[in-house]
Amino acid sequence: MVVASLVVAYLSVYISPDKFWIPAMFGLAYPFLLLANIVFILFWLLVKPKNMLLSLVFILLGWNYLDSYFQLKGKKTEQYDVKVLSYNVRHFGGENNSDRKKNAEDIVSFLQEQKADIICLQEARIRKNNIFNMAKTVEKLKTINHYQFARSSTTFGSVTMTRYPIMNMGEIRFDETRNIAIYTDVLIKGDTIRIFNLHLQSYHIDPEKYAILESPGITEEQDIKEMQEIGAKFKTAFQMRSKQVREIRKYIDESPYPIIVCGDFNDSPVSYSYKTIGENLTDAFVNSGHGIGRTYIGKVPSFRIDYIMHSSYFDSNNFDTYNYRKSDHLPVTCELVVKE
Repeated sequence: MVVASLVVAYLSVYISPDKFWIPAMFGLAYPFLLLANIVFILFWLLVKPKNMLLSLVFILLGWNYLDSYFQLKGKKTEQYDVKVLSYNVRHFGGENNSDRKKNAEDIVSFLQEQKADIICLQEARIRKNNIFNMAKTVEKLKTINHYQFARSSTTFGSVTMTRYPIMNMGEIRFDETRNIAIYTDVLIKGDTIRIFNLHLQSYHIDPEKYAILESPGITEEQDIKEMQEIGAKFKTAFQMRSKQVREIRKYIDESPYPIIVCGDFNDSPVSYSYKTIGENLTDAFVNSGHGIGRTYIGKVPSFRIDYIMHSSYFDSNNFDTYNYRKSDHLPVTCELVVKE
C-alpha cells in the first residue's frame, strides 16, 4: 500500500489536477510517503530482509524527487554576476499579524543587508505608502534603481525591483482569483533577460482549521464537515494552479530572452505545477542548495514552495534559505553567473 502510494505521488507530476486531482494530494504527501517506506525498509530488514527490496527499489527510482527536497552540499562561488532574492512578505503582517509598518521597515533593512540585484516580492502591501513606500524603499536599497508592481487587489500585489534598466514589463492575470504573475525585461551585461515573478493559487484555508488535521481521530460531525471543506479547498487550489501554470508556461516558451523565474508556487516539488513551470529550467536549490528545502513555515504544507529557477544562460550558486521570520514564508536567494 505504501509503495503504491509512493508511485501515485511520482505520477502526480504528469497528471493535470483539473482533469483528476486526487494524485496531487499524494504528491503533496510525498515526504510522508517516503518516510513510511523507509520505516518499512527498516522493519523488514530486521524481520525478513527480502521484503524490503520493493520499497528500496521504488525509493531509488524516485531519487530525483528526493533530490528536490534535500541537498547534501551546495555549490559555492565568490564571483557572480547577479544576486536574486525572492520573498513572500505576507502583507508585512509578520508571523502573527503584528505591526505591519514595523515589519515592513524590518524587511527593508533585511533587503538592504542582502544587496541583491533583483528582488521579487509577493503579497506586498502596495496601496498604503505609510506602510511600504516603494519609491523610498528603492532610495534605501543601494543596489536597486528600478521597479515594477502590479496590484492583485485594491491593496496587495507583487513587486519586482532591480538594479538593471527595465526595457519592458507585463502582467499575467487569471480569472476568479487575486493571484497574479508579472514579468520584467531588464538589460544585464548587454543582454535582455526576462524575470517572472509568480504568486500561484493559494489554499485559502484558515490556519485554525488545520488543527483538525492534527487530531487523533475524526468522530464528530463538525470535524467531518470541516475535513470536507478543507478537501474542497485543496481540490480548488490544485485545479486553479494547473490552469495558471499552463498559461505561464506559454509565456515562458514564447520568451525570446533567457529567463529567471521567482516566486511562491504554493506547491511542493512533487507537483504538476513544479514540473510544468520547471520544464527545461534549472532549480537553483537543486543546483546549488544545501540541507532541507523548506520555505513555508505555516501549518500546511510546511515544505519548499518558494523557488528561483533559470534558463541555461545562467549557472546558479550559493542558494540560501534565510531563517528570517517576518512572514509565514522564508526568503530565498541565489547568485547567478552568466555562462560564457
